[in-house]
Amino acid sequence: MVCPEMPDIPALTWEPQDTVSALKQAYLQEDHPVKRTRLHALWLLRRDWSPRDTADAVGVHLRSVHRWMSWYRSGGLSAVRDRLKGGYGKPSFLTPAQEAQVVARAHEGGFFTAQEARDWIETEFRVTYTETSIYTLLHRLGLRLKRPRPVHEKADPQAQQAWKKGARRGAGHGRFDRRGPSPVGG
Repeated sequence: MVCPEMPDIPALTWEPQDTVSALKQAYLQEDHPVKRTRLHALWLLRRDWSPRDTADAVGVHLRSVHRWMSWYRSGGLSAVRDRLKGGYGKPSFLTPAQEAQVVARAHEGGFFTAQEARDWIETEFRVTYTETSIYTLLHRLGLRLKRPRPVHEKADPQAQQAWKKGARRGAGHGRFDRRGPSPVGG
């Protein structure tokens, strides 16, 4: 049996446990939004909706529905649920134990900048991270390094310190002049 819209795509042969009511229940109980959309599509397909109408109803491209049908054919409902976009990516240069040591060292105050963390990792574990990848690692480990407050290029630190110490008070620059009461009427 073939799909009426696409003669080169075979129609689905449903597993006995994947009834209309079972698929509807699975769709309604799924919390993950991507998996929920897929299960919604399978439920509609099980109710004899065409792949094109199903794609329109769940808001995806027709090719996505065909991909999910292919996954169902190859591995059943679990194959549709288990596949998520993204994969695993490149494995970390550090082992989980080494990553735990980095986190512990950061909490002890061992480093405050990404460069200090990068240098420490290189000497401790002989692993070199690029400037960009050290930030990725630290973010993945949940570490936020301290950053200096921004300073304007025209800022005068000495004038700011003088202002903080009260050197300009009473010189008529503040809101109130501390030199005494002002003459009334002129």
